[in-house]
Amino acid sequence: MEENYHRQIAFVPEQLPAMTVNDRQHLLLVDSCLPSHTFNKIARARLTEMDADRRIAEAVGHFRAASRPFAWLVGPCSRPLDLERRLEKHGLRAAEFELGMAADLTQLAAQMDLPAGLEVRRVRTPEELADFAAVNLGDPPDAAVPAVCQSAASLLLGQDCPNQLFVGYVDHCPAAASELFLSAGLAGIYGVATREAFRRRGFALALTWIAADQGRRLGATTAALQASERGRGVYARLGFSPCCQFVEYR
Repeated sequence: MEENYHRQIAFVPEQLPAMTVNDRQHLLLVDSCLPSHTFNKIARARLTEMDADRRIAEAVGHFRAASRPFAWLVGPCSRPLDLERRLEKHGLRAAEFELGMAADLTQLAAQMDLPAGLEVRRVRTPEELADFAAVNLGDPPDAAVPAVCQSAASLLLGQDCPNQLFVGYVDHCPAAASELFLSAGLAGIYGVATREAFRRRGFALALTWIAADQGRRLGATTAALQASERGRGVYARLGFSPCCQFVEYR
């Protein structure tokens, strides 16, 4: 699950010349050169107790020198075991807590009746890509989301792209979205979002199933995601079970 996330956050930046991916054995640093913690990430810390503080200072210093916001993801395999305490010592604070959940795709429902009025499409055009970005702007809105989607359009719209995007429409209006990232046989589910005016209508459940089902069709046997408190019940209905915790520091 962690490796899928690491590949997902690095996938687009690796292809864009304006962005930087520093992929080392002990740490992964992704710098979009945009003022956005959504796309500026530090992850996969495999640090020793002796060099942890120096490595943390270097990574944090990279973004602070550029005056860019960033996020550091701590997962179950992060090391050293007191990494969170060390991050706090370097001025970072826990901003989001998410539950890692996984599902056996051989047990995923073979079919799902979509909520009334919902039409789901895989993103294949620049207009649909803009709709995906509009649903995933975040709160408060992050202007980097549509900018990155536009910059990576030729990549994300490719037929064989491992990063597949889906948008749910109601009366031609983009209402919900989800994202599938295939890596090492795992279907990573990301970007599940519903615009406020369309919530509590089962759209998140449908868009999650769509992404997971596509992963199954492409050969994955397991799906995984990171769930907020609000989304855990939705994912449990599809057979996702808790298995670990992630904390995002900013």
